[in-house]
Amino acid sequence: MNSLFTTSLFSLGLLVFVFACSNMDNDTLATIDGKAVALEDFTSKNPASRFANKEKDFLDSKVDEFVRKALFTRVAIDRGFGETDDVLIKRKKTENRQLLQEVYTKVILDAVVGDEYIKEIYDRSGTELNARHILVQFKGTSRSRSERTRVDALAIMGQINNRLSKGESFEALAGEFTDDPSGKENGGDLGWFGWGKMVGPFQDAAFKLNPGEVSNVVETDFGFHIIKLEAKREVERGDFESEKNALKQQASREKSAELGQKANEFLDGQKKAAGFEVLTENVHEFFMIYDGSGLKKEPMDEMLKKLNYQTPLFKLRGEELGSDWLAEEIGMIDEGQKPRFNGENQLLGIIDQLVTQNLIISYGHDNKYDQDKVFAKRINALVERFAYEAFIAKEINENLTPSDDELLAFYEANKAEKYMDKKKVLVREIFVKDSLFAASLKKRLDAGELMEKLAERYTERKATKAEGGLLPAFQEGRYGVMGKEAFTMAVGEIAGPITLGNGYSIIQLEETIPEGPKPFVKVKGRVRTEILSELRESRNEKLYSELQKEFPVKVNYSAVHAFYDDMAVTK
Repeated sequence: MNSLFTTSLFSLGLLVFVFACSNMDNDTLATIDGKAVALEDFTSKNPASRFANKEKDFLDSKVDEFVRKALFTRVAIDRGFGETDDVLIKRKKTENRQLLQEVYTKVILDAVVGDEYIKEIYDRSGTELNARHILVQFKGTSRSRSERTRVDALAIMGQINNRLSKGESFEALAGEFTDDPSGKENGGDLGWFGWGKMVGPFQDAAFKLNPGEVSNVVETDFGFHIIKLEAKREVERGDFESEKNALKQQASREKSAELGQKANEFLDGQKKAAGFEVLTENVHEFFMIYDGSGLKKEPMDEMLKKLNYQTPLFKLRGEELGSDWLAEEIGMIDEGQKPRFNGENQLLGIIDQLVTQNLIISYGHDNKYDQDKVFAKRINALVERFAYEAFIAKEINENLTPSDDELLAFYEANKAEKYMDKKKVLVREIFVKDSLFAASLKKRLDAGELMEKLAERYTERKATKAEGGLLPAFQEGRYGVMGKEAFTMAVGEIAGPITLGNGYSIIQLEETIPEGPKPFVKVKGRVRTEILSELRESRNEKLYSELQKEFPVKVNYSAVHAFYDDMAVTK
């Protein structure tokens, strides 16, 4: 009675703990030791589609996982896991990568693809066109096999325009002249397309037309075009802010050449301002020493340290730098991405690349891009993730090494539920593709000839020929009608010919293997995986329970339910 009473009190206390959230507003997902976890932190990572047609229990379980991770992250930061050497190195690497992207975005992308240009694309993206075209290619144009000259192609376009002016059908002329293979069959029909789907000069001309109008001759990398606009239609889209990022990506593809030119100008300017100069004679001498060193398979930073070549390789910002500087820079690159080189030119390219990256990162620091609120928030979120991972590795995953005895005990306790083999049959087979020959083989077997000998000689299933037709033991559901027949037979019985795929099968049942547990040695790896999973889950639950005493958790399920209910209604 006391045990039942205690359990009831515990359950009541748990309910109070979980649902005591009356002091939280609808923007708060939970509180951890009184500090709020924003509802947006959860909803921004979990779109409403994830919970469509799911029970509330599923949503609640994902909320619980999120809050638990938030608690562990909070504790990890409090206990200094964000300040370990490993995490600090990860932070530095991440910050460098982010700064490279930030400088590119602010200095190059924003300069070439500004808001004004994106707004122009947005305004056009609300319209789709239905058009036809006639393409005439000449030698040297993209994907062209034509041997005609540019002058000849222009002359053909003149003929087409002349015939159009006399009222001939655009579709018929496309079928006669176009070098677009599909256009010959469909009268040059391009279907519906929006801005950004066609090459620049083509779409510029097409979007200026009104339905029924025909363009002048338009030149692109593919050749000369004449375009006829059939129709326009408006398309549904989000507001400018919601579409902005996608449109910026589209614009960057359209402006790739201009972006490349701008990037090269910026990088050349940075290298010139920093006084970057390669000391080519020293680089040559270094390469010759490296080439005969036997260290080519070493990671580049380790190789540089072992060679200990102290002569400078280049000048930068008034300093002469070499192996030590390169080794430090390469040490900040993830293992799988560290550079290697076989030739001197490749080495020069690596030096140039590392110096360039260093200058870009320095530019970002000098211009305080790393102090931007959005940038800092992004880096802090990554540091929290690194700290959480380090915390889990230490508190949950460390020393998870079950012994062979523990693995065997787990297997014995769970073999009836987890590790059973279904009933199997062991069958010897002769498989041939000729029905009359299959029938003659069956007669020979009935007359007393041995299945094994005939299978070695005649079966067309190459994988079993050397084994006298013996198939690997199989469960029900394999080999179609033949497999089904095998499970009805007595040991030693012969059946067939049975139609199987593109041939005929004659079988003899060798053995029936009853249902039973798989041998431990065959499932040991799976046993290890499952026992580790249970151990991690057990430690996770225990740790969460202990930490809640120090950092009380309250979850605002009602706010989460209300948010996704509103999303469902709005949709």
